[in-house]
Amino acid sequence: MLIELLNHFCRAFERNIEGKETIRLSNTDGVSGGRHLFQQFEKTISTDLEHLVLPEDIEAQIEQEILSACGAKPALFTPNSTFENLASNQIRTYVQPVKRAVKKCSETITEIASQLSRKTFKRFPTLKREAHQICLSLILMKTQDVEKFLDNYMSCEISYINTNHKLFTADRKRIEQEAVDEGAELSFEKQNVKRIKGLLNLYSNIIKNQLMDVVPKTVMCFMVYGFKENLHKELIRSLAPRDKVGELMREDVYIEEKRDKATRMLQALEAADSITCMVD
Repeated sequence: MLIELLNHFCRAFERNIEGKETIRLSNTDGVSGGRHLFQQFEKTISTDLEHLVLPEDIEAQIEQEILSACGAKPALFTPNSTFENLASNQIRTYVQPVKRAVKKCSETITEIASQLSRKTFKRFPTLKREAHQICLSLILMKTQDVEKFLDNYMSCEISYINTNHKLFTADRKRIEQEAVDEGAELSFEKQNVKRIKGLLNLYSNIIKNQLMDVVPKTVMCFMVYGFKENLHKELIRSLAPRDKVGELMREDVYIEEKRDKATRMLQALEAADSITCMVD
């Protein structure tokens, strides 16, 4: 019976993630766990990143960065380091939305596992507690895998600004020409600021779109599918040894009392029925 319960729990989790079953999570209308995860991606990573635009004082930051790079001499050409430093600073603002998305998804997986364990193992409090702890440990491990991967990914994006990115080079000339046309009456320095601002906006949007794709894929691969694929093995390894089965399958005292009461009532009814038959 223990193996059967563990199998049922794992199948229920998988079906919930795939949308074949639904479970009422907090702040939802009974959607499946997989659908709720998708909503978390939409509410956190996508929405948060879309709201992260260039700061209002970006032009002043650009001017300061140019001065720092060129010193006292007027800048005939803008050093690459100016754009790279500003782009890196902007990408750093995306770190927290990424972390929030991972945290929300981890909480969702934890809630799904918790509700399913309460439902599946409700008759067996020790089994429910042990299974829940195994789920928490496995979710934590898979969440750490996601965090490690995304931390490394963000470090790559921050440390190396790829100005040869295909999407960046495709629109770069257009952005630069627009800056010249719009700033025809401005000084060279002001035109340069407008140009860099346009390029920063272009590059940051490219990175945001990449993150909107990479973060859900990473969460699904390492956390959701990683948890699902290892869940059954971990439960069997930790809970199936014969010396633990008796303790794990001990029913709740309240359920045992109800069963004893029902048994005594049935015996009493059978006795009464026997007496009635004798009288007849």
